[in-house]
Amino acid sequence: MRKKTKKNRKVAAVILAAFMVSVLSACGSSNTSEKKKMESDTKKYEIAVYETAVVENGEISIDTDTLTSMPMYVNYDSNGTNIQLIAVKASDGTPRLSLNTCQVCNPSPRAYFKEQNGRLVCQNCGNVFTMDSVGETSGGCYPMYIDYKSTDGKLTVNVSDLDTYADKFTSWDGPVN
Repeated sequence: MRKKTKKNRKVAAVILAAFMVSVLSACGSSNTSEKKKMESDTKKYEIAVYETAVVENGEISIDTDTLTSMPMYVNYDSNGTNIQLIAVKASDGTPRLSLNTCQVCNPSPRAYFKEQNGRLVCQNCGNVFTMDSVGETSGGCYPMYIDYKSTDGKLTVNVSDLDTYADKFTSWDGPVN
């Protein structure tokens, strides 16, 4: 009986040791992958471009040469209310512009979009959109459409038009860098 007990203890010790090794190695790889994910997420937000709009002749102009497939967030002060636009180059190379608020989720403070993995993600509902939906799609859960022009290498929007959307941004809590 003693031999069996010693043997059982040895087997139990080996199993326990193997279990501990697997737990510890899993924790290490989990922490490493979690760290890489956090670093990756941080890099995503570091590449976001924020601009403050310059108003000339009652319009905001954005040079289309500055646009890429990554969104540029343009802030405009409408009598103390920040209105944010998303300017981007779509997959076909056309410049696009919209308001940075979700048509359906507004007036939630989290009804804004952040870029994640080359797509726009509504921070309120989690719906995901391609950059092609910017400035093109009206209705539904998309970035809110705004009337704009694309001429002579510039996207332009009248500030009087923008001012009519200020109420959509009174509870808005999106990033303004």
